[in-house]
Amino acid sequence: MAYDETGGIPVVAGALGALVTLPGQVQYGDMLMGVSTPAGWLELVGWRDAPDTQVADTLRPQAHGSYPGDVFGESTVVTYTYLLRGTPDAKLLALTAIERNTRIDGVDRPLVVDDGGGASYRLARVTARSIPQGKHFRHAPLECSIQWVCADPRRYSLTEQTGTAELATSSGGLVYPLVYPLEYGTTSGGSVMVAQDGNADAPLQATFVGPLINPVLTSSTGWRLAFDLSLASGETLVVDTGEGTALLDGTTDRLYTVSPTGSPLELCTIPPDGATVSLSAASGSGTCDVATRHAYL
Repeated sequence: MAYDETGGIPVVAGALGALVTLPGQVQYGDMLMGVSTPAGWLELVGWRDAPDTQVADTLRPQAHGSYPGDVFGESTVVTYTYLLRGTPDAKLLALTAIERNTRIDGVDRPLVVDDGGGASYRLARVTARSIPQGKHFRHAPLECSIQWVCADPRRYSLTEQTGTAELATSSGGLVYPLVYPLEYGTTSGGSVMVAQDGNADAPLQATFVGPLINPVLTSSTGWRLAFDLSLASGETLVVDTGEGTALLDGTTDRLYTVSPTGSPLELCTIPPDGATVSLSAASGSGTCDVATRHAYL
C-alpha cells in the first residue's frame, strides 16, 4: 500500500521483522511504527519485564513450608505508546492504517521490537487501542497506544539455530575366522549440537525425514521425543514442541503416534547454552532437522 494512502505508515508484506532496520522501531504483522514513521516511540511497557508467574510448590504435610516446584511464566501484556504527527489529513490516514492493521480478531501475529538491543519478537494479539479525541484532535500531535497480550511470554530471536541429526552408521567389523590384531570397525554420525544463547528454555521444531521406522530424538538434557510410526522415503513428520503438534508432511495430524516411552512434547526444549540431540530408529536411513531460536524471559 502506498505511503500517501497510509499517512506515511509503512505497510509491506515480507519476512519476519523485515521492516525493522533501526533501533526504536516496532513492527506488528506487516505494519511498521516507531523511528522514521509518523507513529514515533514514546513508551514501551512489558517488553523486557518478567511476566507474572505460577509457582508449582507443594505444601509439606508435616512440616513448615513447601516442597519447591517449577516456576512458569504466564502470558504477558505489552503496551506501545506513540506520538502521531502530521497534517490533519495525513494523521487520519495513518490512524486508519493503524486500526486496519491492529484488528481485535484474536489472531496471533508477530510483534517485532528493536529497543536498542537488537530485534526480537513475540506472537501477540491486539486487546486494546487508545486514540484520544480532544478539541485539538485534528491539529495537535496525538498520544495514542496499542495493547497486546502474548500467550507465550518468551521473546525470540528472528534467526533460527539449526542442525541435522543423522542415524549413526558403522563401518568394518569383525571378520571370521578371526585374525589378530582384531579390527572392530568405527561408528559415526547420529548426534548434532543445537545452539541456544538466550536465558530461557526454547521449544524446537523437529522434522523427521524418511525412510524411518519408529524414530526417536534424544537430548543430552534427558528428554526423549519418540514416535511409533513408519515414514516412507521422502515423507516428513514435522513436530513443533511449542505448539504441541506432529504433522505428517506438515499437514496431517499424527499426534496420536507419540510413543508412551517418550517425553511430553512441551518438555522437549533446548536450554540456554544449547544441547546435543541424537537420532535413532528401529530401522531406516533418514535424518532429523532440528530448529530453535534464542529465547529470553
